[in-house]
Amino acid sequence: MSARIGYANDGKGPVMRGIVAGLILVLAAGGLAYAQVGQQLVVTMHLAGPVKPAGGAYYIAFTADDSLLTGPQSDSSNWSHYVLYRGGRFFFGRIPPGAFRPFEFVAVRPPQPYIFGQVLAGGRGLRVRVALSDLQTGSAAPLRVKVNFVTVDERLTPLDALGEGTGDRFAFLTVDLRRDTYVAGEDRSGDASDPSFDITGGDVQVTVP
Repeated sequence: MSARIGYANDGKGPVMRGIVAGLILVLAAGGLAYAQVGQQLVVTMHLAGPVKPAGGAYYIAFTADDSLLTGPQSDSSNWSHYVLYRGGRFFFGRIPPGAFRPFEFVAVRPPQPYIFGQVLAGGRGLRVRVALSDLQTGSAAPLRVKVNFVTVDERLTPLDALGEGTGDRFAFLTVDLRRDTYVAGEDRSGDASDPSFDITGGDVQVTVP
């Protein structure tokens, strides 16, 4: 979401400043406006076809719990956080404690609108920027973050993920924050019948603004 506000020298400066201040408060209340600081992950998902605003959804899934040896799966197991692109909008979610059926947590704790995402030029990919502090689940930041890319249809049935289709349980990316600055992975094309939901790879870059 973006807004472009112009100012004119017509004596309405205080009124306009009040409107802008109100807009900022509204955005902050909706979970949209906050500054990202510290170490960040820039995560890119690549697709065989252009992103579709309807017909399914796109998830960038994270496992930020060092106690888990495996990473995020296509059925939403082992996820700790996620970025969702659906209906032309980005959302960020945290998985609440408890056992859930696949993707049930979206209804239990709905994700919040997220402004740190973009559709790549040409439409064949998504890129998000996630602060490491937003992925922290305990008192200390994780040493590793595992990342997977998952596409689903409108019934939340997985269509594709990294690796040999949706059944590959070890094809996620692992970023060791003590030494890695860039991790990338490729995915074979044709796993999903619709190119717009067919994942071809992705990468994670560790940055500090």
